[in-house]
Amino acid sequence: MGSATRMNKRRFLPVLALGVLLALLFAVSASAGSLLECKGELPGGYTFTGPEEITVTIDVRNAGDEDFPGPIELYYPDLTQVEEFGSPTLAAGSSRNWEGKWTVTQKELEEGVIAFYVRYPVKDETTGELATKAKKLSFKISYSGAEPELDIKRSFLPAIAQKNQEVSVIYEIANTGAAEVSNVTIKENEGISTTAGAIKSIAPGETKKFVFTTKMGTKDLTSEATITYKAGGKNYSSKVEAATIKYGTMDLSATLTADKKGGAPGDTVKLTLKLKNSGKGDFTNVTVTDENLGEVFSGETVKAGETLTLEKDLTVTETTDLQFVVKADGADGTAIETATGRVHIVATDPTKQIVLSIEAEADRSEVYKIPGGVVRFKITVHNESAVDVKNISVKAVDKEVYYFDSIPSGASRTVTRDMEISMAGNFQFTANARDELGQVVTFTSNAIPIAYAPPTAVPTEAPLVTPPAPNTYTPVPETAAPQWIKQAETAADTAKWIFAGIAGVLCVLLLIGAVRRGHRKSQSNKAMDHLEGATYRDYSIAPKGRKRSEIVSGEEERSANAAGTTETGELPQGAPETAEAGSGALMAETLNRLYNEPAKNAAATAAETVEETAGTAAEAAGAAEKAAGETAQEAVQEAAAATEAAATEAETAPQTAQEATRRRRGARK
Repeated sequence: MGSATRMNKRRFLPVLALGVLLALLFAVSASAGSLLECKGELPGGYTFTGPEEITVTIDVRNAGDEDFPGPIELYYPDLTQVEEFGSPTLAAGSSRNWEGKWTVTQKELEEGVIAFYVRYPVKDETTGELATKAKKLSFKISYSGAEPELDIKRSFLPAIAQKNQEVSVIYEIANTGAAEVSNVTIKENEGISTTAGAIKSIAPGETKKFVFTTKMGTKDLTSEATITYKAGGKNYSSKVEAATIKYGTMDLSATLTADKKGGAPGDTVKLTLKLKNSGKGDFTNVTVTDENLGEVFSGETVKAGETLTLEKDLTVTETTDLQFVVKADGADGTAIETATGRVHIVATDPTKQIVLSIEAEADRSEVYKIPGGVVRFKITVHNESAVDVKNISVKAVDKEVYYFDSIPSGASRTVTRDMEISMAGNFQFTANARDELGQVVTFTSNAIPIAYAPPTAVPTEAPLVTPPAPNTYTPVPETAAPQWIKQAETAADTAKWIFAGIAGVLCVLLLIGAVRRGHRKSQSNKAMDHLEGATYRDYSIAPKGRKRSEIVSGEEERSANAAGTTETGELPQGAPETAEAGSGALMAETLNRLYNEPAKNAAATAAETVEETAGTAAEAAGAAEKAAGETAQEAVQEAAAATEAAATEAETAPQTAQEATRRRRGARK
């Protein structure tokens, strides 16, 4: 039992030590907190009928024996510091008083309490470090406000809708009471929306709006809602009775679109309205209105089977919803009404607006080859926004040139690219980024004209030739040619001219021989022609003085004397004796005519030929004389000798002819 008691004591001691330590720490904290005393008062009272401005008095006092190690600060219920209170370091026994204004909120009325806060420093006795603590100064209040009053309106746009047409169910809630209404919830019929609408609060005299949108099917839609809210710390609810949105067909339909979701205040959004007439009659006196813009278009006409497109520029001022209501007169005079879908335009924070500028430069203004000309472009993007811009794409037409991950506010980034162009013209670049709405904003650079210039021939420059280093050598002394070589060359030249002269003389001799042979052959042919002209000639009869052409042949004479001539061949007996004596003279005359005259003519012809040949020989001799000197003179002498021989032969030609005649005559006898 003693051992058990000792064991229990051992277990109790650590627990006791831990308890003492916690007590000491608590005592230190309590003593530190007890050094600061905070008191407050609401001079106007503690009961309120609604939110209002009140006067608050707060006194902070150091009730300890030591000064506070740091400043003391006072904060409003919304946790903003009370600047008028300052940051005093309260000495022991000192205090600081503050009196100021505060507006009681609906939340504080509903919760029944107004709370201010005082922050003060505390020194840890163990570590000596300073810590900051806060003390809450609460004022309990009561709220005795009147019952909330709400005016709830509901409308449908359009009242009659076609299949797949957008329908808007609009709730407008106005707070006409003195109490603020908060946590407003609108629960619609599931055929309209499965998600409840919410409005945070509606101050007295304020009107808030909430819109449900849905698509019309092939049957009517039913709208019915329950609206709940809080006011004066109590929960309230209101019912909105059921109403029907009619399904129907209409020949006029309207569609509204915007080119972007919104922008910073001052930006422009282009609205496009399309009115389609699917009927057979025109719609006239078309008027378009909007709740926020008022009358947008009027006096328009939509012809049968056509679509009318209208555009309007909207300057962004605040976030708004647009829904155009279209009214028109049908062909039968019936008034119709329809509406577009809703378009939500957002006004973004101007301090977050993206503003970029892009500048482009080129290293040349013309190229000499298309396609294939290369231009170096330098592209600089400046961020003139108040915020950093991320994910910037630089493009040329639709092709990305470069991508910047981020450009800080006020900074610039530059990129250089060599680009091959396919045609001349103006070249521009764009910088694209996405704004806070997620839409692409585009900024365009300056235009750079690039022209095409046909290449011109580059002048050929004379090549720079470096002369080779001179070669140095020892000249070889010339040796005189042997004397016999010069003698041989001289003899060869002389022989050349001699042979040329001989060749010329031979040509002349051949010519002369050809002329002589031709002449002799002519004479021989003539003699033979005469001798072969008759088989018998009677030279005993004296010629009758006829010309050679009149001499008849022996056959003709025999024919003429056939009657008186005997066939024995004897001479006539009665012929005179003088016939035989005169036959020699007649024959001589005949031969003279036959041979001498042709011989003389032949001699004259030969003389002329010789003269021509001599002239030719003289010319040849002159040429030979120029060419061969003494050799040509010898050729001339030989030619002269040949001429003389030809003349001698011509002189003896008649004698030769007579001798030939005598020989033929003797042969016949």
